[in-house]
Amino acid sequence: MSSGLQVRGAVVRYPAVRRGGEATIAVDHVDLAVRPGEVLALLGPSGCGKSSLLRAVAGLEPLEAGALTWDGADLTPVPVHRRGFGLMFQDGQLFPHRTVAGNVAYGLRGTWWGRGDARGARVAEMLDLVGLAGYEDRPVTTLSGGQAQRVALARSLAPSPRLLLLDEPLSALDRNLREELVGVIGRVLREAGTTALYVTHDHDEAITVAGRIAVMLQGRIVQVAPAAEIRTAPASPQVAAFLGVPPA
Repeated sequence: MSSGLQVRGAVVRYPAVRRGGEATIAVDHVDLAVRPGEVLALLGPSGCGKSSLLRAVAGLEPLEAGALTWDGADLTPVPVHRRGFGLMFQDGQLFPHRTVAGNVAYGLRGTWWGRGDARGARVAEMLDLVGLAGYEDRPVTTLSGGQAQRVALARSLAPSPRLLLLDEPLSALDRNLREELVGVIGRVLREAGTTALYVTHDHDEAITVAGRIAVMLQGRIVQVAPAAEIRTAPASPQVAAFLGVPPA
């Protein structure tokens, strides 16, 4: 049986920017687990280390200490492109010279779906899932910001990653678009049965998308709880202050 992602004692340290300065510990001995089929939100203020932790899971940042495993297998020596993880960032990173279909199909290279008729069928399936059926031939330069992020989500999901890592995917959009798309992302991840780690600073976004929420403050995970309970039972006055609720 799959055990999903396990993070144990993870430390990410950045060297001093100037001579004589001190190194910055962005992730400070963090333990975290993402269960198979679960969407877990990593919630915290800017600068708390949540994106550094996500990048370490992806393989984009080295661990100074600790361990990362998937189904018990050590991820440390595994390069980014062989971890089987998908990535989605706030700017979408679409290719402007490709159509919508071309962008989604790009994620299928080297997979079973990247061959022949299967590719077109998979692209159409993913676009239907994110509410963009019929957009295959559209230039991505003609899309709105919300539509572009839907394409980015479809591209990330197309190869069926064993873990999808989303780093503040809606933070570049205005409030109305964020409120619209957070519901779309939550629905899509649930319907696809995707295991996902969703990084955000927005409380409402985390509660809408995730089944569980891990609150991160100053490089450490300070509470992990079901989304429905995170505001009713904060673990400390610091967590309550961040969430804007009375201390328990």
